Amino acid sequence: QIYYIAINKFSPTTIQELTAAANASNQYPNLNTLILNLRDNIGGAIDGLPYFLGPFIGPDQYAYQFLQQDKKEDFKTKTGWLPGLVKFKKVVVLINQNTQSSAEVMAAVLKKYHVGVLVGTTTKGWGTVEKVFSVKHQLSDQQTYSVFLVHHLTLREDGQPIEGPGVNPDVFLSDPNWRQQLLA
Repeated sequence: QIYYIAINKFSPTTIQELTAAANASNQYPNLNTLILNLRDNIGGAIDGLPYFLGPFIGPDQYAYQFLQQDKKEDFKTKTGWLPGLVKFKKVVVLINQNTQSSAEVMAAVLKKYHVGVLVGTTTKGWGTVEKVFSVKHQLSDQQTYSVFLVHHLTLREDGQPIEGPGVNPDVFLSDPNWRQQLLA
């Protein structure tokens, strides 16, 4: 009755892989629980999250926010529900201290929308968006310089930056009563 999907990173093909995995679940009519494993997910391709989160929270939903110089920028989903995922009545999202970057944003969004129960440990706390900026005035004619800078912070479900504190699970595995909490 349990279907398991592990996502190790977010790449340009991740949405196609998720769609294929969700469609494959249709072969098993008795499935009612999804375990989505984001443990050790290195993140990546944050531009794909508006497409990747739609199958879980629906179309045109406010998914996540960036913060830059005290200004918040909202991002909405660009895709809709995925029938192969909607059927799951119970969803467990596994996270750990190595869940980072875009995977932390996804975990925070799933927590915000109560898509599932986050189980594990607090995530890495690597909630930055970086970019390479070219330098207009070069220091030398023989070399070209660029600067790699953080230009945005990502925010958790409570509106606070992910950078530093990370995303907390609903059920901490360090708690001796975690099994009872999960079942509740």
